[in-house]
Amino acid sequence: MIRVSLPDRKWIIEQIKKNLSKRLSWLSVWAIVGLLIDEYLKEGYVLNPADLTNPFAHEFWIAVLTVVCFISTYVSEEREAENEG
Repeated sequence: MIRVSLPDRKWIIEQIKKNLSKRLSWLSVWAIVGLLIDEYLKEGYVLNPADLTNPFAHEFWIAVLTVVCFISTYVSEEREAENEG
């Protein structure tokens, strides 16, 4: 029987945290692109400003994900600046 040792739990959590903001930013970008495509295919238009306040509309989630993307990008750049200097 071959025994495989798994990495330490602390190490796994550190690896997840290491690039979390970059991953979150890219995930947000792809989710926004997917929502825009879905909105165009289903509704025939890209954005309707009247739907920005409706939490059940695509436009609301596009706005939320845009804010998440900007914040995670900012955090990522700040961490990189800290590590460099």
